[in-house]
Amino acid sequence: MTLENLVGSTLHREQATDEEIDRLREKAAIRLDDAQNEQISRESRFDLAYEALLQFGLAALRANHYRPSSSGGHHMTVLQTLPKTIGFPKEKVRLIDQFRRQRALGLYDGSFDPTAAELNELIDTAKELQKYLNNWLESQPRT
Repeated sequence: MTLENLVGSTLHREQATDEEIDRLREKAAIRLDDAQNEQISRESRFDLAYEALLQFGLAALRANHYRPSSSGGHHMTVLQTLPKTIGFPKEKVRLIDQFRRQRALGLYDGSFDPTAAELNELIDTAKELQKYLNNWLESQPRT
């Protein structure tokens, strides 16, 4: 799979500005910081960490001048393209996908109750993604 193969189905080509990418990274960093606040529930912290992952992933996609389509499955597209956009390890993407499925199923039937270990693993993965994204962006020419 290449990103270009997905154009027209799950991705659209669209230029991005440095300001847009920086704004996405800033919002993701705020969510990641909030996810570490032990004064709120694990479920809310998990949601915040997951949303941070999504925004870091979207920033990576936008930095490559693609935007996910607005049709269903855009979360999956954003996350599954991380190995192509910034070289994020595929095994980490599989882990994120497990968390995505767990969260989605639990939201529909009310069973969503992440453990402390799952939450910590998700937060650690979000921090790792943030680092990958920042390092990748630093290696790219800015427009």
